Amino acid sequence: MIGIRTESRNYFLLFFTILSLLCLIGCNGLNRTDPIIHFFEADSTNITKGDSVTLSWEVTEATAVTIDPDIGLVDLSGSLLVSPVTITTYVLTATNSCGQMFSPVSITDTVTIQVNPAINE
Repeated sequence: MIGIRTESRNYFLLFFTILSLLCLIGCNGLNRTDPIIHFFEADSTNITKGDSVTLSWEVTEATAVTIDPDIGLVDLSGSLLVSPVTITTYVLTATNSCGQMFSPVSITDTVTIQVNPAINE
């Protein structure tokens, strides 16, 4: 019986060690880095209803980037044409799932687009 307990304990320690190493490898070792939003901007923050604006962003050290409202998951860097019909605040959220066992790290940035009525309204 004692041999079985020791063997089970050894398997548990081996499993725990492998799991810990996988977490560290996936997180660049012990040096966890938070996501970095280098920029999140619009080519104009004041438009006329019916016009479009380009959102641009660049993020590093993230495993997921989303833009709300209504856009969702995006690449770490890029640009996107949007046409808000009322004043809209776009929120970019960059998340690094490194250390997810402990807690993911998220940071945000915002861009607000003011939408003025069209001349014929």
